[in-house]
Amino acid sequence: MRKSISLDDAREYVSNLVGRDVDVKVNRGRNKIKKYRGVISEAHENVFVIKLQNDIFDRISCTYTDMVCGEISLNGV
Repeated sequence: MRKSISLDDAREYVSNLVGRDVDVKVNRGRNKIKKYRGVISEAHENVFVIKLQNDIFDRISCTYTDMVCGEISLNGV
């Protein structure tokens, strides 16, 4: 069973990881899971930006709602 978090908890968790390396797992549905490694470069009120390392894309933006819904998971390295 997955532990549920609130938007405020997600914001606080991301703000503590700004500037640190993170492993990102993105669930795109229908068993399509992408894994990235990057650094959280910016954290705003509704979104945060992750600069990716060694990938085709240079960055991705995510919302805190994505974390609450379980579409994005972050693990500090």
